[in-house]
Amino acid sequence: MKISKKELSRKKAKAILILESQGLSHDDWLAQKYEELFDHSEETIRQALTYFKENKKDN
Repeated sequence: MKISKKELSRKKAKAILILESQGLSHDDWLAQKYEELFDHSEETIRQALTYFKENKKDN
């Protein structure tokens, strides 16, 4: 189910309040989440780059 912009905005506002109450920056927290996603997706990224590299040779 796709989240509405209104619901996403509410969730973001709530997260910011929680993070600020813990002395954390939303931007720093979000950057950390991006890094976690990249780390957990390393194999997918590697496969995509390998595929791109192999198909680039054909063109």
